[in-house]
Amino acid sequence: MSVNRRVLVGIRASTLSFFREPFNIALTLLLPALSIQIYGVSLSQFPDIGLFAAAGSLTTTGQITGAVFATGALAGVLGLFQMISARNADRRLVISGFRPSDLILSRFTTILVVSLAISAISTATLAWLLSDSFGAPLIAVGGLVIAGVTYGLLGMLIGTLLPRELEGSLLLVILADMDNVFASGLFNIDASITQFAPLSHPHEIVSQAVFDGSLATAHLLPAAAFIGLFGLLSVGAYAYTVDGGDA
Repeated sequence: MSVNRRVLVGIRASTLSFFREPFNIALTLLLPALSIQIYGVSLSQFPDIGLFAAAGSLTTTGQITGAVFATGALAGVLGLFQMISARNADRRLVISGFRPSDLILSRFTTILVVSLAISAISTATLAWLLSDSFGAPLIAVGGLVIAGVTYGLLGMLIGTLLPRELEGSLLLVILADMDNVFASGLFNIDASITQFAPLSHPHEIVSQAVFDGSLATAHLLPAAAFIGLFGLLSVGAYAYTVDGGDA
């Protein structure tokens, strides 16, 4: 079987295995909308007395934060469980002639496809809630996809190094929660600190798209750096594992 054929087979199998599960489809459709609503309603309850440092209204900032969190967390959980559930199967596929790079590419493409779906739903929800005040929906989709891919790769890394569902998912959610606090921009945390929060850059891209209708170009390179870093780490850890490094 040719390399391209092996990659396409892996992409098809990974993507279909996700979307054929009704629970996964329900999460993809409902969790982003629920997260956006919960974050927005929660922050709207606080009086505007300068308690939070928000670029726009607290409600809108909360909705954006909910969208970024839901996209990143969902893609991260997908990446985590992909690596855990396919661990032994992938070793057998490598013995059968598949290369680790073929398999990791198929996993990554699945994360990209799912991130696009979640991002589209999140952006549609934001557009519906914000109506005419939404500046640049397409840029917002791109920012959310960055959040999804970043945490999808982080989930793959955690799933490879910590191949236990409970511990891995708890670690991922804790990291996403902490990251979201720094990324939200709601607290007076110095930019020299928040720049090391992976979600801070996609959050700024989405925020500027919503409020100003423009692209936050200064955050593109740092966002790409996080994707590159997590990508290299996850590929290295995965290749070591499927070649029998932890046998």
